[in-house]
Amino acid sequence: MKSATKPIDENERLKALFEYEILDTESEKAFDDLTLLASEICETPISLISLVDPDRQWFKSKVGVDVDSTDRDIAFCSHAILQDDLFEVQNALKDERFFDNPLVTSDPNIRFYAGTPLVSPSGQKIGTLCVISDKPKKLTSSQKKALTILGREVISQLELRMNNKKLEIANNYKTEFLSNASHEIRTPLNAIIGLSGLILENKELKEKFAEQYDFIEQIDFSGKQLLNIINSILDLSKIEAGKMELEPVECHLLQYINNIFISLSGKAKAKLINYSKEYNFSQSEPAPELVIIDEPKLGQVLTNILGNAIKFTPANKSIKLTVSVNRNMLSITVTDEGVGISPEEQALLFNKYTQVGSNKTEGTGLGLSITKGLIDLMGGSINLKSELGKGTSVSFELPFEIPDVTSAMKKETSQLDLATLSKLSILVVEDNKVNQMVIIAMLKSLKVTANIVGSGEEALDDLKTHQYDVILMDINLPGIDGVETTQNIKALNIKSYILALTADVYRTSEDKKLFNNFLTKPILLDDLKDALLQAVAEISGNS
Repeated sequence: MKSATKPIDENERLKALFEYEILDTESEKAFDDLTLLASEICETPISLISLVDPDRQWFKSKVGVDVDSTDRDIAFCSHAILQDDLFEVQNALKDERFFDNPLVTSDPNIRFYAGTPLVSPSGQKIGTLCVISDKPKKLTSSQKKALTILGREVISQLELRMNNKKLEIANNYKTEFLSNASHEIRTPLNAIIGLSGLILENKELKEKFAEQYDFIEQIDFSGKQLLNIINSILDLSKIEAGKMELEPVECHLLQYINNIFISLSGKAKAKLINYSKEYNFSQSEPAPELVIIDEPKLGQVLTNILGNAIKFTPANKSIKLTVSVNRNMLSITVTDEGVGISPEEQALLFNKYTQVGSNKTEGTGLGLSITKGLIDLMGGSINLKSELGKGTSVSFELPFEIPDVTSAMKKETSQLDLATLSKLSILVVEDNKVNQMVIIAMLKSLKVTANIVGSGEEALDDLKTHQYDVILMDINLPGIDGVETTQNIKALNIKSYILALTADVYRTSEDKKLFNNFLTKPILLDDLKDALLQAVAEISGNS
């Protein structure tokens, strides 16, 4: 028996092999199919995808054998990787290199072997796709050609597998970046929206300072719209990955649409645009006041479409918003007398990598891509008609639901339960000083008092001597984060109701399952109130 020598580029060869991170992995159908096909085409009982590492040949895929590897010294494949083309041994008993090889003299009793080198794009031969028989044999030219082609396909699958893994790693980095960006952006918005919302709760201010109250209303509304825009941009990756979720809420439909319309009226007025709206409802079927729809996503869609109309419509021209409802379907059309869009550019409108139109200095160019993604997610449809120099009409439809009576009653009766909130003992775990001020002010407006700590470690120390009904737990904490803190609390068998508060919208569903409930910053007063009332209900139900 003659063992094969090491290739002169052995170090580079092994480096190429290890980069695939394929050794000792589970079987994969893509490789098993190729091995089976090689066995069928070459009419051999055994076929292997054999990868040659420093000490052995390991089988990523196998047909006709039970073992996972053999020593490299006795491997036929060790000889095959020294060749530039297919390596064939027609009768091992008559070949001085193999006649006394253990793989020939005992199971699997190799007589015939043919292996095509698996050559990486860098030119390194990392192993073989081989076929084996216990009878002497000779491949036809067609079989040799087929085996060589299948060998190249093995490498293609290895490259695809490696690139997918790199893409997954890149996506993880992207998610981590977006997670950090989400946290950093949403934290100051929590203060803007939270504090403006508290000011708007002061009815005396509305009576004495009506104009200033209107200013605060617009700050509050614009802050929420900015949040919706930020959410959509940050969640573009979720749309692409199919991981974005619908969050339907009860929405005062016409009031909300009117707020969106008004919020953009300043821009239209500044450009001297005739900016108007129209409602088309039959007397027999008026628009419902309250519907269930994903309000933030509806707002983002309408803001994007109206914003584009304003952006591309010159002075003294018109923009018209038309709203109609047919049963459980909302239909909105925005028609402008703007510059219009050429047929060539219309084909590119929903491509997130292309920004069309003459004005490419404003905005991100992501608006219509996000808009279509959101409408598709909400089960709707969008249609665009445009003529260059004459204007554009964008129409979209979205389904909605009508809340049942019990839902509306629940909201009314919740007002009667506010007195129960004052009886709650609450611990707030929040490191950001501004957010501490916001959450304490919100709780105060709900007649609730609370203790506050700035880290998970402080929370665990406090819980050694105090009991709380509810813990408001920030997730992004210094030291141990809110997830680990909550895990420690549960390990101590503390039964507090834990409500997570976070500015990070990319937390996994597993993290969310850890908590009794989950609120995303910026926290709205009504959402906090509803969450606390839900906590009261669950605590009462468990007692």
